[in-house]
Amino acid sequence: MERYIGIDFGTTNSAIAIADDGASPHLVPFPVPTGGEATTWRTVLYFEPGDGPRPEVSAGALAIGRYLESGGDGRFIQSVKSHLASRLFSKTSILSRNYSLEELIASYVQEIRKASPINLGSRAVVGRPVRYWGATGQEDNDRAISRMRRGLELAGFDYVVFENEPNAAAAKYGASLQHEELVLTADFGGGTSDFCLLRITPGQGENEILATGGLGVGGDTFDGCMIDSVVAPQLGKGTTYGDGFGAQTEVPRSLYANLRRWHHLAFLKSRKTMALLQRIAGAAEFPDRIHSYIHVVENDLGLPLHQAIERAKVSLSNSEEGDLDFRDPPISIVAPITRTVFGAWIASDLDKIDAVVEQLLADGGVSPDQVHRVFTTGGSSFVPAVRGRLERRFPGRLRGGEEMTSVALGLAERARELFT
Repeated sequence: MERYIGIDFGTTNSAIAIADDGASPHLVPFPVPTGGEATTWRTVLYFEPGDGPRPEVSAGALAIGRYLESGGDGRFIQSVKSHLASRLFSKTSILSRNYSLEELIASYVQEIRKASPINLGSRAVVGRPVRYWGATGQEDNDRAISRMRRGLELAGFDYVVFENEPNAAAAKYGASLQHEELVLTADFGGGTSDFCLLRITPGQGENEILATGGLGVGGDTFDGCMIDSVVAPQLGKGTTYGDGFGAQTEVPRSLYANLRRWHHLAFLKSRKTMALLQRIAGAAEFPDRIHSYIHVVENDLGLPLHQAIERAKVSLSNSEEGDLDFRDPPISIVAPITRTVFGAWIASDLDKIDAVVEQLLADGGVSPDQVHRVFTTGGSSFVPAVRGRLERRFPGRLRGGEEMTSVALGLAERARELFT
């Protein structure tokens, strides 16, 4: 029996779907350390010393578990996808061995192969954003695709076709249509937000793509806004300390940039940086806040912190008010947050998304009233402020469903169309 594979390699989460002959696409179930199965895997890697010449590697939920158990002695890698377009990043040293970006991708995909209960074969349709994070032109996008292709080849996929992720979401949505529709698909991921305007005609094969657009704003950006607004000030950002010459100096803001990527806190555990933090704490305007920051760094609390951020975002998706609750004595950050306030924090990023959607409609030569349906996917599509912007422009026409996996399912459907 022929199997058609779709791979959604995401910034934050990844999923794989399979379309068998004559059957609807279904997701590949992956085992998780706590028992049971999951249909998405966190796009993370953890390298730790092993008995052989190469570090031992784990991926997904297992990687997070190994990282916490080992006390961070190895090297944790996340958001690999966000580096694909960069000409500045090509390799990194992990436990005295250099790894190219392509090898990191291959390591993750190989772990997926090992965990999959189904043989994934050697060909697949793989998702790609309209514009990779950090890309400023076609050259950067081409670089990203070339690296992704090579990484997949190293992992055993000899034949790969790339498909725009929002177009894949449209394939999932269009599979159930009985009549022609003009559809805008909106894919809000961890690193990027991507859009595709297309005309879907059931039974006509290829959809007519009218315009595409995307930008490097996603769920990670929104997390960073919450950290900047609530957490960082409680850890000393914006406060001052005595410089030893009778003047007050602001605590270096560069120290807080690492809070936006929880695994980057490990970079602060150098002797030089810890000595700086101790010196600042000794002359700080609010020494308890700096000591709290030191506590976060020394105890590798980046992951629990970001889990608290995620819980707060989820609560705001379900109700008008929620709490950011992060405690690890002596730290106690408990802050009530409303949807309105969170929406204000991310307003400038929502404005950027609005501008891309407006340009998309202009490029496609249509008005908002002509769009029959807006199909949303991706984890950040649950954010009420994101949905609110779309609802104002396209009232009563938003539709979701399987937001975390619709791209993978659509990619499998496209694989069946392309490889049959």
